[in-house]
Amino acid sequence: MNNLSPFLANTPQGDSSLAPQRQRNPSPQGVARMLQLWYRIASPPEPDASAPFEERELFRRGRTGSQISIFLFILLLISYPAAFAGSNSLLIAILTIDLFILTLAMVLNRFRRVSIAGIMVVLCFTASPTVNILTTPGGVNTSALPIFGLLVLPLMCAVSFLPPWWVFVVGAGNCLFTVSVLKFMPSSGDLHEVLKVAFPGIVTPILLGQGIVSIVAYLWVRGATQALLRADRAEEIAKLEAIEIKRQEEQLAISKQIEEGIQQIITTMSIVVTRNDFSIRVPLSQENILWRVSKSINNLLSRLQGLKQSQEELKKTHAIAAEVAQRIRDGLPIQLEFWTGTAFDSVIIEYNQRLRNTSGQLAKGPLERGREGPASH
Repeated sequence: MNNLSPFLANTPQGDSSLAPQRQRNPSPQGVARMLQLWYRIASPPEPDASAPFEERELFRRGRTGSQISIFLFILLLISYPAAFAGSNSLLIAILTIDLFILTLAMVLNRFRRVSIAGIMVVLCFTASPTVNILTTPGGVNTSALPIFGLLVLPLMCAVSFLPPWWVFVVGAGNCLFTVSVLKFMPSSGDLHEVLKVAFPGIVTPILLGQGIVSIVAYLWVRGATQALLRADRAEEIAKLEAIEIKRQEEQLAISKQIEEGIQQIITTMSIVVTRNDFSIRVPLSQENILWRVSKSINNLLSRLQGLKQSQEELKKTHAIAAEVAQRIRDGLPIQLEFWTGTAFDSVIIEYNQRLRNTSGQLAKGPLERGREGPASH
């Protein structure tokens, strides 16, 4: 144990013999970057969080299909050596066509044609094993039996790209093809003898595999879809609750504004009535919901203020008119210390001017004597 201590102590500082090995292992961040790059090429763009459920479900299928297509590309590439070494000369052409179709399907998947891309991939990986089996030289033999296992790939492609129920359609087609080939196609070698004696023993495992994979894949995708649907409904309920809370807050704010506005209107009108002062205004801003009401009230107060001023001016005019009439009857000049502020100012000026022209001087009138004090009387 003591002999290992120096080695363990030096390991964190970076042993030169172990550094290249650590550098060769890809980091999780590097794998994530490569996946993001692949998604930009082969996956539909991610929708907004506010997008409807159908659009997000389409994105989920496209993203899952782009993920499984990585393994499909790898499977096709590693199949080329076996194609060159095998006895079926058409396998190389089949793999090349599969690569082309899979590439075209990823382009369509990128442009949100997920269903079309899924049908192409399912047909491609259904046709490849079937054509390989049908073109086996000398008929079906024991070496072709493992190829039936590749018929699971279309099931995984269907459940990834297409709606879940498609997996049963593809599975039924695979089962029908398996039974037809093993029952009616020519067979050779040991397989021919085995099929005569134990046909159910050969067919049953293949059919069970198709059925089990179809059911499990359907339940898995169906459960995931229902979970997403429940999450979507929960988000919708949360949004509705948030909208309702916001609406209630707005209603409370409006009620508060109305209450405050009514209180200010009542207070203002009370002051106006108490002081008999129509120059006071209701102090409500435009943000208040009762601003239009307060504006109408303020306009009314402005008119009442003008009416009050007119009444005061009319009263003053009546008083001045009475005094002017009296002095005119007495033949006395009209001399005022200040302007009256009424329409009689021009009459007074004209009357005094004419009186000066006739008499040459102004006598003191009652108003002037009033300024001199009681002694002048």
